[in-house]
Amino acid sequence: MKLYILLNIVSFFDLLMILFVVYYGFKILMRFIAPRVVDNAANKIFQDMQNREASKDRRNVRRGDMTIDYSGKKPKQFGRTDGDYIEFEEIDDKK
Repeated sequence: MKLYILLNIVSFFDLLMILFVVYYGFKILMRFIAPRVVDNAANKIFQDMQNREASKDRRNVRRGDMTIDYSGKKPKQFGRTDGDYIEFEEIDDKK
């Protein structure tokens, strides 16, 4: 019985040791990997912004010219059968 209890205690400490090594190993690994991942993401966003600005500058527009950029959205169109028709009257408040 004493051997069984001793084995349980030893396996509990083995589990704690494994969790300790995994936690601190992950923490140390992230200390080196996370900055590189963040830098790569920031550089990609920066490059995308530069490409977007460069594409805007490629258009040869003289000063004073008007440009219209369409967003591609279609305006809402309502037919005569949509909704109720309400007739209004003007009221003069002259006394």
